[in-house]
Amino acid sequence: MKPIVTILSALLFALIAPSQAGAVKLAALFSDHMVLQREQPVPVWGWAKPGEKITVEFVGQKKSAQADGKGKWVVMLDPLPASAEGRELVVQSTDGKDNSKLTDVVVGDVWLCSGQSNMHFTMSRVENAPQEIAAANNPAVRFFAVEHQFAQSPAENVIGAWEPISPATAGACSAAAYYFGNALQQKLGVPIGLLVSSVGGTRIETWMRPETLSTTGESAPLVEKWRSVSAVEFENIATAYRAYQQERDQLHPQAVKSAKAQGAPVPPPPPMPKLRCHDCPGALHHGMIAPLQPYAIRGAIWYQGEANSGQPGPYERLLPAMIADWRQVWGNELPFLFVQLAPYRGTHPAFREAQHRIWQKTPRTAMAVITDVGDAGNIHPTRKRPVGERLALAARALSYGEKVEYSGPVFSGMRIENSRAVISFEHVGEGLMAKGDTLKGFTLAGADGKFIPAEAVINGATVVVTADKIAAPVAVRYAWAFVPDVNLFNREGLPAAPFRTDAPAGLIPGGKSK
Repeated sequence: MKPIVTILSALLFALIAPSQAGAVKLAALFSDHMVLQREQPVPVWGWAKPGEKITVEFVGQKKSAQADGKGKWVVMLDPLPASAEGRELVVQSTDGKDNSKLTDVVVGDVWLCSGQSNMHFTMSRVENAPQEIAAANNPAVRFFAVEHQFAQSPAENVIGAWEPISPATAGACSAAAYYFGNALQQKLGVPIGLLVSSVGGTRIETWMRPETLSTTGESAPLVEKWRSVSAVEFENIATAYRAYQQERDQLHPQAVKSAKAQGAPVPPPPPMPKLRCHDCPGALHHGMIAPLQPYAIRGAIWYQGEANSGQPGPYERLLPAMIADWRQVWGNELPFLFVQLAPYRGTHPAFREAQHRIWQKTPRTAMAVITDVGDAGNIHPTRKRPVGERLALAARALSYGEKVEYSGPVFSGMRIENSRAVISFEHVGEGLMAKGDTLKGFTLAGADGKFIPAEAVINGATVVVTADKIAAPVAVRYAWAFVPDVNLFNREGLPAAPFRTDAPAGLIPGGKSK
């Protein structure tokens, strides 16, 4: 396990980068084995003495820039074709005294992979992990795991290094990101870079700029909570949590193992600190998103929402704001692919509905439905392969323009025929199917608004829903439960998105559905 890096040391690392005795220094994102984005201008940056001229050489290109008054320099390489051949990138000062040579640099597509614990969930924890890791041997897929870093203002640098996927490295890679990248690489045949910037237990508010959050009118209590926290207090809070992390992840497991070996009582787990930086507005954007810019990327995948699941209404405004925020700072309409939360005993269906509406109203986005891979008792389901592979399907359709079905059936309309409710869908693909003998998960209501279990039958591209006790149906719901038991798919093997035909046009104050 990599050592836990303190915020203070990371910030000091960033602050001293421009003035290390004049040495030419690259941002941490530029290391051996890195993946550069194809077919886009490629920024390369770092620090040197103020006014010093820096030259970058790569595959026949030789570009120069001058360090500004603070020592920051940025060189822009012309767009590059994809190449899996590992080549050298050389950075040097004008006088030739300072230089850096990076090896095994490839060119392909780079995807930002962000969110909270289910994105941070590594291959070491997936279902059948030993076998999955042993089979993970694809050096054309590479990942950069950004060390955790909360900050009150934008950091200049991060800590991490590029790692080609192999059985020796795969265990430390985000599982959703790995399965996504591996599926894309096998289909596209170009190197894939996974820029993994994720932290468990974090709210969406911490992943966007505070000024963007303020425009949403949401999360005023959070903003007020952190407004008066000084730099010293912030660091003390972060330090206490890092100590807890080390106790939880390293010291306590060792103590448990030792106690069991000696037949002694197992020590209790350490208590989580009451104050954490995980909900501080902008803290992770400052620490783990801002210093990645303007690294050239193809798009972003996002698995987050558990920490916000009690506020579906606000989230419906917050995620589009964050997407717009990231697109603004990267300067292009990045494809943004996200995961609808899996069934779990603590996740209300209204939150999945909010995620669905975000997809419907936000351009160049897609949503991966995973109603079939949840775990009622575990907020961290271990089956991450379907998550990553469905995100890859969405990327192929949205970012690469392939004519491929990337979603399961999506409710598009209802008509009433006597005592029958006939439901139509988009994303039917090659046709609707039930995984099992009969369809499950449909409920029906009449004029009284009381929903009861219903019979559902596939009829071509529609589903006909009936119930003996309802002669005049008014509304249908599918998968409308904390942990729905459902089995409607298209023949491409993708599950239908949860829906309710009686969904309100808006949400009542407080973020709870009507």
